[in-house]
Amino acid sequence: MGRAVQRLETACAKSARAHASVERASAELDRIVADQQRARARLRARVRTMYRSGDAPVISTLLSASTFQGLAARMDLLQRMSRQDAEDLRTLAIARAEVERAAARSMELQAAEARAFDATAREVARARTELAASQSALRDYETRAAAGAKKPVAPKRSDPMQRLRGSGEWKTAVASHYGRSFTGRGASGETIGPYSMIVAHRTLPFGTLIEFEYRGKRAVARVADRGPHTPGRVFDLGPGVVRTLDFAGVNEVLYRIIAR
Repeated sequence: MGRAVQRLETACAKSARAHASVERASAELDRIVADQQRARARLRARVRTMYRSGDAPVISTLLSASTFQGLAARMDLLQRMSRQDAEDLRTLAIARAEVERAAARSMELQAAEARAFDATAREVARARTELAASQSALRDYETRAAAGAKKPVAPKRSDPMQRLRGSGEWKTAVASHYGRSFTGRGASGETIGPYSMIVAHRTLPFGTLIEFEYRGKRAVARVADRGPHTPGRVFDLGPGVVRTLDFAGVNEVLYRIIAR
């Protein structure tokens, strides 16, 4: 009996550590995506300004100088603007690479969390079977587990719809899903298994990274298959994503494309 309880507690601790790692990775991904969005916003603003003004204002700025000192000051200003543009481009390139690395790490941790959750469920079933012979011991264990259990602290996030309105990046879509034990090969050629963090979409390029949110849980996935083929559905969530989001049926999800 003692060994069964010990195995169960070990499995629960491993599952909790996996969940904490996923939460940290998700927070880091949020930070990197925000950096990427700020760099893109600066570049978009600069491009809009250049498009509206053309090259003439640059020439007129230089010709409007009445002294050599004034010309030098204007040239220095234009050089600083060019340096800022180049720096914004470098920042955007770095942020994109960081997004892809963080997303890959998130998918690895999500798969690990799903495996740990399944292992915990198996240990729970095994422990209950072993403890069934002693109902008093089972009741004692469950009482102690209930007393010591703490509700998982939900990550502090703003209301999803508020973020949707504020950032303009998050969108809603109807999703269906693969079976949790599905195995096969996607249209991209990638092998799909029970813990694969993949998603199917009809047109997005293979390899596109998408973050989903469903009932407070989030998961990062990679487009690796085509579908769904039922009208009105936008995504088909892969087995690993289903486990991470605890998703079932056909439901609306929040999503954002974080890298193409």
